[in-house]
Amino acid sequence: MTDIETLPGVVHEITVPAPVDRAFEAYTREQHAWVAEGHWLGESRPAAVVFEPRPGGRWFERAADGTESEWGRVLEWDPPGRLVLSWMIGVIDDRWGFDPDPDHGSRVELTFTPTDDGRTVVRIEHTGFQAHGGGAQAIHDGVGGSDGWPADLAELAAYVGR
Repeated sequence: MTDIETLPGVVHEITVPAPVDRAFEAYTREQHAWVAEGHWLGESRPAAVVFEPRPGGRWFERAADGTESEWGRVLEWDPPGRLVLSWMIGVIDDRWGFDPDPDHGSRVELTFTPTDDGRTVVRIEHTGFQAHGGGAQAIHDGVGGSDGWPADLAELAAYVGR
């Protein structure tokens, strides 16, 4: 096991078949439609995933019945090229859940870079896992494994390619 102070960042990227504006829009406005199976906190696929488009804005899911489950905060909102988030989902009682203490949030930076052929490279860099304390390794392994960020990025690419 790695010391949580030395956990490396998790970086994944994918090229999606859409221009940068469309890729950013699909990520920030339509995530509920493509988010990888089980990548939510509520009982079922959310009816919406909301990014309040400003620094300090909330990042949360909303169920069909209106119940909201928070995921974190927007740190930087710079469409269509960049989005920085505070990941405030930690391991609570052996289950992933929202931790309202902002000091316990790791950092997720997404960049959307246009390619010469009209597609977009979407890159996620997730760092600062030590903020999750004892759950740091589980969060790192979860988002870094094939069922973590790579699964979400693959779903995004498939969604915008339809």
